[in-house]
Order: sequence, then C-alpha cells, then structure tokens
Amino acid sequence: MEACWNAYLKWAYNKHVMPNTEKSCLSPNQWGGRRGRGAIACAMRKLMTWEYFRFVKETVLAFPGDLQSNFDRMIPSFNSIVSMKYGMSRNAARCRAATVEAFERNIRTAAGTSEQFYRHEDGETRLGGEIQGKPDNMQLWAMESSLLAKIHEEHCYGVELKNPTGTMSSKRTGDAYVDDKDTLASAPETNTIEEGVKNIQTNAQFWAIPITLVGQAFAFHKCFWQGLCWMALGGY
Repeated sequence: MEACWNAYLKWAYNKHVMPNTEKSCLSPNQWGGRRGRGAIACAMRKLMTWEYFRFVKETVLAFPGDLQSNFDRMIPSFNSIVSMKYGMSRNAARCRAATVEAFERNIRTAAGTSEQFYRHEDGETRLGGEIQGKPDNMQLWAMESSLLAKIHEEHCYGVELKNPTGTMSSKRTGDAYVDDKDTLASAPETNTIEEGVKNIQTNAQFWAIPITLVGQAFAFHKCFWQGLCWMALGGY
C-alpha cells in the first residue's frame, strides 16, 4: 500500500498538479520542489546578489531564516485547498487527506524510533503535519510558499538589481530553497547601514506573519542577519 500510495503522489503532483502550478506563475524566488530548479542555482543567485552590491558599493542585508520542522507543521486541510486550486480533483484531494489522517505515527528522536504509535481518533482534534518521506511534501510547500512570497513581495521592497544602463532591473524580497529563505533588504534612500537594518527588520518580521498563518515558525537558533555597507573616506 505504501509503495502504491507514494507512486500515486509522485504521478499526481509531478505530472499533473505541478505543471499546472508552473503555468499559474509560481514565485520565481522559490527554488525547491520544482523541476529544472535546484539548490546550486539558488546558491549562485544569492552569491551574485552579494557580488552585485559589492561591485556597486551599495548597502544590502539578509536574514537567513530556516523554518522549524517544516513538513511536520503543515496543515493538511490547507494543502488540500491549494492542491485543488492548481488542478487536483476534489475526490483525489479528499482521498489524500483521509489517508494522511489515518496514518499511524511513530516518534523518532536521537535515541531511536518508538515501537508504539499514535494516530487520529474520531471525535478528537485533528492532527496537523504531513508525514515525513512522502513524495508530495516539497511540491506542497513550493505551492504554499509561492503564495506567501507573493504577499511578501507586495508589501516589502527588498532589493533591486539594475543593469549598467538602468533600463532593466530585477526586484525580489529574497531567495528560498524549500523552507530556507534569505530575506533581503537594501537602503535605497540613504545607502546607510541604519536604514538597511530598519528595512531588514521590517521585511523579516513581515515574513513571519504569513508563515504563521499556515502553521509554520522560525527556528531561531538557525536564524541570523548579516549585512554589507560602505563608509566614504576622503570623499570616495
């Protein structure tokens, strides 16, 4: 049953749902869970962003924010809504959700895996979280996080990279690979570290709002901020 279930999820999301999602304009800033995109390309764009601001001598800051137990905190009912939005049939979405709800879950820690399990019982509060190891987890988060990223981009400035003539530019609030997102900010008005720190604080705090709505939270022991700024000496 497990092999057949995983095979179906791979087919449903990789061959049906995700192609529809790509046509619906997923956020270009999400690099995980998508065909033709990978961690190396995401890391290269992050590197080129820092190199751009080093070359043009402008202020830039980043808040690398990892999420805590990303797949275990996802909300299955919300995932069903998103899946149906991008083409999954209602019956298939209900079947997937019912199967996840009926799973027997072991507890795994550094000490090992428990022999006993827990599961949802009728009349009790529904359990949240997708099951680790399912082949649809990354695709589900790619769809969810793209919706959240669009909200983030509508309300925060982020950074803007321009070509030498100023006729073309690339704007974004960050680069994400699955649940690891580097939120970005610059200082377009004064080019000072003070403005940059204020902007990165605003952008990072705003990103914390939509992820909370879908059950997520920052793993603060993995979060930090970093910046690149310039001080004029002798008029240069």
